Amino acid sequence: TSTEIVDAIINNHKALADYTPSSMKKMLENLGYDVKPLGSKSSLKGISFEDGGGYRVTFSGDGYFQYHPDKNSHHDRAYWKISNGERGDHRYDMEGNEK
Repeated sequence: TSTEIVDAIINNHKALADYTPSSMKKMLENLGYDVKPLGSKSSLKGISFEDGGGYRVTFSGDGYFQYHPDKNSHHDRAYWKISNGERGDHRYDMEGNEK
C-alpha cells in the first residue's frame, strides 16, 4: 500500500544514499512504476530525467516519491522527497539525511 511504501522509505531513509538518481529510477521502472517528469509545481515541469529534469512516482492512494536535481532546487541542492497524507512531506539529501 501507499502507507507501507512511504513508511518503509521514511524508516530506512539512510538507504537512499545507496542509490544514484539513475539507479533509483531504473529500480522503480523495473518494479513496474510509471516514472514521470516533475509536475506543475516545479520549474523543471515536464523535463525528462535524461534531459536534466527530475522525476516522480505516485503510489496507490496519495503516496508520492520524487527526485529533484540541483538545478532550480528550492532546497539548496538535489534531494529525494517522499510523502502521503498520513506522514506528510519528508525531504532527504543524497546521503539520506533528513532536511
